[in-house]
Amino acid sequence: MRVRAVLAGGLVLGIGTTATLAAWNDSEYATATVTASRFGIEGNINATGFTDHATSPGPTLTFSPVTSQMSPNTVSFSSLVIRTTATTNIGGSLVMSTSSAPSDATLAAQLQYAVRVVTAGTTCNQAVFDAASTAANIIVPNGTTLTTAVPANTQSLTAAAGNTVTYCVRLSMPSTAPSSVQGLTTNVTWQWLGTSSA
Repeated sequence: MRVRAVLAGGLVLGIGTTATLAAWNDSEYATATVTASRFGIEGNINATGFTDHATSPGPTLTFSPVTSQMSPNTVSFSSLVIRTTATTNIGGSLVMSTSSAPSDATLAAQLQYAVRVVTAGTTCNQAVFDAASTAANIIVPNGTTLTTAVPANTQSLTAAAGNTVTYCVRLSMPSTAPSSVQGLTTNVTWQWLGTSSA
C-alpha cells in the first residue's frame, strides 16, 4: 500500500510538469514617433527683404521725411512687414511692444507716435491715420506720447509665410514743442514677439 501511494504521487508531479512546458505565447508591438514643430518669424524692414532680426536693437527704421531734422508740425512715416518663416509648420500670434524706453525722456515727451496694421501694399501715409479703423487695426492710438508704452495687441500668423502683417508707424512733433528740445536726440526700441499656437 505504501508503494502505491508513492507511485501515485509521482504520476501527479509528472502531469504538472508536462502542462507547464506546453504553454503558448504571443506578442504585439507598437512604436510612437514624435517630431517637434518649427516656429519662427522674419521681418521686411525698410523694404530690404525678409530676414531674421532676433537681437536687440535691430535695424533702424527709415522714416520719410527723415527724422534727423524733426521740428514742430513735422510728421514722418515708416512701415515694416512680418510673417512666419517658410519652414514654420504651425500658426501663432504676433504682439508689438516697447522693448526699451526712449533714451531721452525730455525730447520723447515732445514727440508723438501712432501705429496701425494695414493690408499688404498700402502706402503708409497720413491717410492711414485719418481713416476710420477698427480696434484690431489700431495698435497705438493717434496722439500717443513716445514715452507711452505700446498698449496690448495681438495679430494672427499662419504657418509657412502664409500671411503677412504690415505695420504703419507715424512719428510727429506737435506745434507746442518748446525750443528747449532743439538738438536733442532720442531713440526707442520696439519688439515684435511671435508665439506659436501650441
